[in-house]
Amino acid sequence: MRKIFSYFIFITMCMAAHAQMHSYSTNFTYSLKNFVDTIPIEIADNQIFVTGTVNGHPYRFCIDTGSSQGTIYDNAPFSGLRSLGNVVSQDAAGRSDTVGVVQLPQFTIGKLTVTGYVASVFHSTLTRSYDGILGFDLFNKGLCCKIDTRHKRMILTDRRDFFDGEKGYALHYTLKWWVPYVMVSPFKRHYDEALFDTGSPILYTMNKERFDEHAYKSKNVNSQVAARVKGNMTIGNIGAEHTSEVAFLKLNRLKWDDFSFLNVNAVTTQGTSRIGASLLNYGAVVINGFRRYIRFLPYTEGDSVEVNNKAVTTAYVPTSGGRAAVGVILPGSPDYQAGLRQGDIILSIDGHPINTFTEFQQYPLTKGMTHRLIVWSKEGRNKEVIIRR
Repeated sequence: MRKIFSYFIFITMCMAAHAQMHSYSTNFTYSLKNFVDTIPIEIADNQIFVTGTVNGHPYRFCIDTGSSQGTIYDNAPFSGLRSLGNVVSQDAAGRSDTVGVVQLPQFTIGKLTVTGYVASVFHSTLTRSYDGILGFDLFNKGLCCKIDTRHKRMILTDRRDFFDGEKGYALHYTLKWWVPYVMVSPFKRHYDEALFDTGSPILYTMNKERFDEHAYKSKNVNSQVAARVKGNMTIGNIGAEHTSEVAFLKLNRLKWDDFSFLNVNAVTTQGTSRIGASLLNYGAVVINGFRRYIRFLPYTEGDSVEVNNKAVTTAYVPTSGGRAAVGVILPGSPDYQAGLRQGDIILSIDGHPINTFTEFQQYPLTKGMTHRLIVWSKEGRNKEVIIRR
């Protein structure tokens, strides 16, 4: 099986920013009232996609609850965009830049037509499998939604009580920068405010500063640390986060209300803590934009589920010059034993030059095969590394 992403690249699309609050608007309109619509969804790489039709053409949109508004990229294939000016935006890696804001042409998802929807425009050299992002403003406008990846469907409605009969585990969310934050418990007697972010592919990541506060108070927290290393792993819309300490965590349990996810591999990042789209591997989710709660509906009986997700071992990030580099690597992992180190810049794979991060993303690393990497090390020399996927 050929896989472009057989390694771990943590790309998150969250756009929440203080400056963006000033331009935040839900003045777009819906074509339907008092409606319920079931919309097919596609799930790939732990993210959720819907088809939207613009001017008769289908486009692929990512449903990203961690983004306050829509997002498109400067190479997006849309026509009929109306410029609304600029805004200073901060991405998930903590980097800021001035970006354009546009109004999208009228588009339809399912039976619902949306008019006047606003999106920020980012320059990006990363390869993405979608045309744009639909953000949490869809729900702040006044919608309820059930996302059910098992049945590959999303139910949208403007009836605030439509999902009241659904049984599960509800957490009320607080809007910060117009995106939803919930309180989860990664350690006994410890709570963490986490962004519910379907744009993030993994189950849980924890803000490093918040983790350090918990670790200072409890030996139980420190006992769940697999390793601490220097590196960076989050890639935002503007760039990668700065190098800092990353903690690799093996959580005994992660609690969402009274439901427990057991044996969870997680990592810390410099951005906000996040509950990601992998949550939807274990149950459906209801988002009520009127009453501001998110209810988790487990696919299995009982009040817990065994996760044992694959641990993050290697992350690749773009350098300031646009090359691909090892952002962080877990000591003792197969890649580490093969000779990869944090900061190594990828020069070639299997004899093919890798001049940009995009070329690295697009190279078909094959599961079960070995690949020959030539890297430029921190010591200033070429080094050959043989990795197995």
